[in-house]
Amino acid sequence: MANITHQYAKAATNLANIEQILGDLAVTFAEVQQRSTVDDSMIDALVASAGALSEAATAIKSINYEAP
Repeated sequence: MANITHQYAKAATNLANIEQILGDLAVTFAEVQQRSTVDDSMIDALVASAGALSEAATAIKSINYEAP
């Protein structure tokens, strides 16, 4: 059996980093500056990427192992 724990840990670390960045953006837009139309477009792209990531993660659960 392959040891894939490091892959889960890396994914969790990357998600935590993204959550931190999103939190920083929220503070920036609440306290530092107003969002621009470019910001809104970038946020829309992040939302689309998050949706695609969710779909890809869900799809992994439907993979059935086929022994070589």
